Amino acid sequence: MLFIIIIALCLLFQLFLPWWIITPLAFGAAFWKGKSGVHAFWSGFFAVFTLWVATGLYYSIPNHHILANRVGAMLGLPDTSINWVIVLLISGLIGGVAAGFCALAGYYFRQAMVIPEKTAH
Repeated sequence: MLFIIIIALCLLFQLFLPWWIITPLAFGAAFWKGKSGVHAFWSGFFAVFTLWVATGLYYSIPNHHILANRVGAMLGLPDTSINWVIVLLISGLIGGVAAGFCALAGYYFRQAMVIPEKTAH
């Protein structure tokens, strides 16, 4: 459920806000729905990784990966026909790690806000 919430919010808000909107969205979603630290991190990571790779493919396939191959050349990748795959994976990893750690922070922030119950002595 957390995966779907993060991917839907990021898809919607990235249409008109900057790329880094993924961080407060992942933080807030994991604060709200995170079940554990591991669950929060991997949900945030895979949601944004999937979204960014899918979006990259959406924009790269119609132009036969010209821009992605040029970015690969600028990064110093060997001149091959699969530079675009490496560029898409790097892009997905960057977004995924950012969202994953923010989701983890959101979950732990909620845990820190929980007030322990008083036990009767």
